Amino acid sequence: MSFETTAQQIVYYALNGNLSAPVYDDVAVLPDGQPMSGFPYVVIGNDTHRPFDTDDTVGSSSTVTIHVWSKYPGFKECKSIMGEIYDLLNRASLTKAGFNVVDCLWEYSDTSTDPDGETRHGVTRYRLTIQET
Repeated sequence: MSFETTAQQIVYYALNGNLSAPVYDDVAVLPDGQPMSGFPYVVIGNDTHRPFDTDDTVGSSSTVTIHVWSKYPGFKECKSIMGEIYDLLNRASLTKAGFNVVDCLWEYSDTSTDPDGETRHGVTRYRLTIQET
């Protein structure tokens, strides 16, 4: 299994069912571009991977970007969900069979209003250090 797939699965399993919003890898949309699932929701997005090998282990330093989408007026709901994500991922003891998750650290968060003037978009990124066992 690749580190790309592993990082995605670790984050998905940590968040899915543990947030006040559903978690997706992709969101089906209606013709007007709005998601069929409703708001709020979370999407696991882009990732990066760099070698984190030692003399006797193969590993990866991986970042995973997570998007939060909300229609709540203001940023309260979006920021609250981002706080839930922080509580579940930052410095958490995450597990995946066949891998040792050395650490998961918060890197940054940002919020903005989409061009429609109503949709709030939160972006947060975490760095996972993963080694094969």
